[in-house]
Amino acid sequence: MVSKCANPACPATFRYLHDGVLFYVTVEAAGRREDGGGGIPKHERFWLCGECLRKLTVIADPTGILVVPLQPGLVPRNSGTPARPWDSA
Repeated sequence: MVSKCANPACPATFRYLHDGVLFYVTVEAAGRREDGGGGIPKHERFWLCGECLRKLTVIADPTGILVVPLQPGLVPRNSGTPARPWDSA
């Protein structure tokens, strides 16, 4: 279960679906095979609170999940902050 905003700098806790947005992100499984094939895709959920949602988004990057500023056009690589892993219960 998601318990905190994915923005590491934000202290907001998840309480209601109407405040913010849940992101369902497909990430590549860690540990690629030597033959170049990937593992089974992994799905993770992240939540941005309403305040952070106005200026940030969550994206999947080869280095992990990033929280990046909303920008017109493409988001430059490695310009984000790693998202906090979601808590599962």
